[in-house]
Amino acid sequence: MAEKRTSIPQDLAQELVKIIRLLAMSGKKNFKKYLYDPFIYAGWEREKSHSALAASKMIDKIQEDSRNPSYLHTIPHQCKRLISQGIIESLSALGDSCIFFLERIQEAQNIAFSPEALEFVAVLEKPLKEFEKVTSNNNEKLFEDSIKNFSKEELKSAFEPVKLDGTRQKVYLDTEVHTLYQQILSAAKVNNLVRCKKLLSRYIINYSDSETYSEQEVDNLLDALGKREPGFKETLRDSLAIELYFSITKGILEGNAKKAIQGIRKYAHIFEGDPNTKYYYEIDALERKLYGIIQAKDLMKELRKGV
Repeated sequence: MAEKRTSIPQDLAQELVKIIRLLAMSGKKNFKKYLYDPFIYAGWEREKSHSALAASKMIDKIQEDSRNPSYLHTIPHQCKRLISQGIIESLSALGDSCIFFLERIQEAQNIAFSPEALEFVAVLEKPLKEFEKVTSNNNEKLFEDSIKNFSKEELKSAFEPVKLDGTRQKVYLDTEVHTLYQQILSAAKVNNLVRCKKLLSRYIINYSDSETYSEQEVDNLLDALGKREPGFKETLRDSLAIELYFSITKGILEGNAKKAIQGIRKYAHIFEGDPNTKYYYEIDALERKLYGIIQAKDLMKELRKGV
């Protein structure tokens, strides 16, 4: 028998946010099937008479209450009421409300451990993972079809390394990393670490394969963060893998094969073929499709020259 969950891991909450965003791209029918219907079945609409506020107003109120330590214990229950309001308001309001609750779960341990969060994710997780599996199964065919007709120039463009637009952007990025380092040294709240994880993820994904990437700065930041929060490096790796996988999937669903290819290559660069990384097998299958087509077009030597 599986061990009963006592809290919601940050990486799971992050994954569910990404799946909801993909679900919103897939149309009303899927959104209703995989998000709205599970809450109806679980009976979450029963609290609809408890609030006269619109979901957007409730979000504003919860955010305000989150800043007051006296109200922190009320946030999970307020989030549950928010979901109930979103259900009766619109599919868009429900999606926004679910994402809001999942983001709060990532930011605060007391919310991640709350009975409301556990119940919420118990309703969401199975149908959303089912949708994710359906999407993943379709990705390979969609991706293969989109890159089969790529010209040599389009493939070369997709394989170009990241280039920064001049000195000002480089200075800005260096400043961002130094600012992060100072924030970590003075951080005393979990929210600061969550923000640092997001900024570090963006920096690593965008620039780890460029010549201007400050690898030593990143290592220093990770060491500092690891001292403040054990397991931070592992959490960051999971976060990076999730961000890249869903960026690749979004690119495929949008018909933006170049974006998908760049995401696949960034994933390979950052994780260096580690099969223990999240989404390794899904992305490896896409990468095999990509290089199979490159070899079939006899473009491997030419692409290597341009990279």
